[in-house]
Amino acid sequence: MITFDSVTKRYPDGTVAVDNLSLEAPTGQITVFVGPSGCGKTTSLRMINRMIDASDGQILLDGTAVQTIDPPTLRRGIGYVIQQAGLFPHRKIVDNVATVPFLLGWDKKKARDRAMELLEVVGLDPAMAQRYPFQLSGGQQQRVGVARALAADPPVLLMDEPFSAVDPIVRTSLQDELLKLQSELNKTIVFVTHDIDEAIKLGDRVAVLRVGGRLAQLADPKTLLSEPADEFVREFLGHDRGIRRLQFISAAGLRLRTDLTVAEDAFPADSDEPWLLIVTPDRRPVAWVTPRRPEEREPYGTFLHGKDNMRSALDAALLSPSGCAVAVDEDGKVVGVATREALDEALAEAADV
Repeated sequence: MITFDSVTKRYPDGTVAVDNLSLEAPTGQITVFVGPSGCGKTTSLRMINRMIDASDGQILLDGTAVQTIDPPTLRRGIGYVIQQAGLFPHRKIVDNVATVPFLLGWDKKKARDRAMELLEVVGLDPAMAQRYPFQLSGGQQQRVGVARALAADPPVLLMDEPFSAVDPIVRTSLQDELLKLQSELNKTIVFVTHDIDEAIKLGDRVAVLRVGGRLAQLADPKTLLSEPADEFVREFLGHDRGIRRLQFISAAGLRLRTDLTVAEDAFPADSDEPWLLIVTPDRRPVAWVTPRRPEEREPYGTFLHGKDNMRSALDAALLSPSGCAVAVDEDGKVVGVATREALDEALAEAADV
């Protein structure tokens, strides 16, 4: 566990970057620091590994004040990932990943073997091990940065806006990879971002900081969205926080209809339904059609039955003019259809929560 106990960072010119910050980052969870520019989130992160020293208060790492630990020793036991990876340009990828093990005195074979294992863990082809950083894309370099931070198996991982410099598609992929890794490794992670969507997606707990380094609210994402502490937090979360809340509500309870699917060669000419879903013989979705114009195929959207949330189900419904969402199993086969009426019922229930 990482504990901030009345921590303040004051610079010689009188600027207060962090003001009397007290919070806990629980062991094995992701705690996200989020807030506008000048709120002290990066300064707070860097005080954990003493890249910056606190002016007042103390930071405890599993009960031990970090101020009592020699900085190089402290940093070798904490993984650190920054924007654009910060790789050594003159070193091959395998040796970049093995940096901390080398510093800890591991022999080269052991360190490089560990590096090769981690390249696979973060989803990189082992063939990239012999390349240099400039030969990799931005997203690949960020994966190398994560692998390097994990090389000595540190219990704590600090991540300072690590995905902000890559495009949205790669960023989503890296976020998903981090969540997958965390489910397997259970590291104590402190993650800094300015993006509230990223904070809500990744954080077990989210600390919203005000300008001047003051804590506005610390809560799990669901509580943060449903019960913002004040107007500052409400404004920072944005006007679509109600939509974001849907990602914490399971779609498992949606009422599904199983009578709206038809085989392509058995299309009923006299159906009263406004829309019907054509499926293959093994029940995979093909297209929506309306009995009035059966020759016109319309797109459909799907969500994973029993696993996806209400936001995914609503998104699936909005992808089709039918306004219905197609529930599929893990094999992509149709389980049933959530109609507009069923979605309306579920949204009304969510509004009452």
